[in-house]
Amino acid sequence: MKILLVSQNYYPYVGGIETHVRQIAQELSARHEVKIAAVNFTQNHLPPRLAVLRTNLLATPYRGYREGHVSIHSLAPSQADRVRLLPMAAAALPGAGRLPYDRFKELNYRLYRPVFGAKLGRLVAGVDLVHSLAGDYLGWAAQAAARAAGVPFVCTPFVHPGQWGDDRPNRDFYRRCEAVIALLESDRVYLESLGVDPARLHVIGVSPDLPPTTDPDGFRRRHGLEGVPLVLYVGRMMPQKGAKAVLEATGAVWQSVPEAHFVFIGPAHAQAENWFAGADPRIHFLGKVSAQEKADALAACDLFCMPSRSEILPTVYLEAWSLGKAVVGGDAPGLSALIAGNEAGLSVGQAPAQVAAALVELLQNSARRALFGQHGRRLVEQNYTVAAVTEALEKLYNELEAAHRQPKPW
Repeated sequence: MKILLVSQNYYPYVGGIETHVRQIAQELSARHEVKIAAVNFTQNHLPPRLAVLRTNLLATPYRGYREGHVSIHSLAPSQADRVRLLPMAAAALPGAGRLPYDRFKELNYRLYRPVFGAKLGRLVAGVDLVHSLAGDYLGWAAQAAARAAGVPFVCTPFVHPGQWGDDRPNRDFYRRCEAVIALLESDRVYLESLGVDPARLHVIGVSPDLPPTTDPDGFRRRHGLEGVPLVLYVGRMMPQKGAKAVLEATGAVWQSVPEAHFVFIGPAHAQAENWFAGADPRIHFLGKVSAQEKADALAACDLFCMPSRSEILPTVYLEAWSLGKAVVGGDAPGLSALIAGNEAGLSVGQAPAQVAAALVELLQNSARRALFGQHGRRLVEQNYTVAAVTEALEKLYNELEAAHRQPKPW
């Protein structure tokens, strides 16, 4: 089968969706011909008022490349494309947010589709199935290209209820898909509430991304952390992911566990870096690190904590569980059920007192911590390995492709 995967961002851009696309592409390429189309390949550090243009007019140029048997194609606009897209700059003007949202979005898509739709149309030619892991303009354009080519179209929406992906244009987009993939059962229920046909909904998760080996003792030596209780946060230093909540919980934790150290890993903008200026020496901000260093940190920690309020199925939770670590996670929709339902950690809001109470409870109870970690590891081994996730996707692809080949009744 010839498969096109569409993603807003792709490696060397690093994030949970990008990692998932890379994993399934490599696994599928052993049996199928796989292409990837993406717009952004690097972080685009635009001022906040221009950030709305990073996925279209101001996307950074990048060349396509090959990764093993997978061909990666850049959709970044050329200079001529940017001229055609220039009216989209109106989205960054003061007051643009006061315009009717859906109408403004649809008008911008009329500018977007001729540029990106043409690029996608060329890539869709000859494929048997298109799977978009992007919504909004890119997902809509990919769906239109698949329809024009007469091939099945699958989407994984990554909807964040009330925050992203559940506006009217995207709801209409999901309803037109041959298949829609939810990451968790709670995700499936929410997508059904948006009007997606239950028969078209499928629950297929994502997978952890870890190197073959880890060196927890080496990590502790490198950072002077031998023999101390270690709490780890891995993620972007963004309020919605809970980095600041963890930082503000440290004082209350130290009242009960004064020897505890906290390690923060992940990229940060200038304002977030200031959070750590003059911090207590028991707080270690490492910023962006290599995949190996991140894995070593996960293997070294006593407890993983990322109380996010904007996740569906965070890959880093699966990575922590893979290494037998208990998780203090957020109360985003679905996360609480995943964590509590599998007895793999504790879920909290972002009030520092709540975060601190959960951390203290588990830091002082090694047996409970270990049991949560064991349950988490079993959950990943049973449901979220790369092989299991890819097998489920491949089964769905084959069913859709076979149904598409059947003669249509007159």
